[in-house]
Amino acid sequence: MRTVELTDVVEEFGRLVALIALVEETGERVSVTTDDGEQPRVLLPAAELAELEYWARRHVSDPLPLPDAAPERPPGPERQGPYTRYVHADGVRTTFTRSRAVVVELRLADDLNWLEEQARYGRQGYMEPKQSAAFADFLARQAPVGAGSASDGGAGPGPLPEVPLDQQRERPREDDPGQVDEELDA
Repeated sequence: MRTVELTDVVEEFGRLVALIALVEETGERVSVTTDDGEQPRVLLPAAELAELEYWARRHVSDPLPLPDAAPERPPGPERQGPYTRYVHADGVRTTFTRSRAVVVELRLADDLNWLEEQARYGRQGYMEPKQSAAFADFLARQAPVGAGSASDGGAGPGPLPEVPLDQQRERPREDDPGQVDEELDA
């Protein structure tokens, strides 16, 4: 992931347009940092964000948390080259569109990390329909617990065979290293 300074991007719209184009073309995220201690942000493809939000919703049934609204109203849509910038009500999240299609999102790195974690949990609990049907079929063919295996007629494991005392070996005790040495010599 590439990293750029936020002040460089804000002061120079041409650089921002180039970064948005890079994210749109390559699908690569760009980390955006600041000198004044603000939280780092990430430019990422809108399709990737949509996928993360989809999987996160499979794990979290409540609506995804949104940041609080900014004290002042965010600016209206602003054209920057072929892109239009829309700042959300929180003043941080930003959406970039080209020809009325959402292409890139700017999000706080912490929010994106949380979303990725929730999406990971959502993916882990998911099976495709074909895989789910095969798993259900597999479980249906299994014998009930304690019924034994199908190969022994369902009788379950029998008693262990008896071993005569003269053929049994004592296991060495870990607290007696001499006993281990004697067995190695034998």
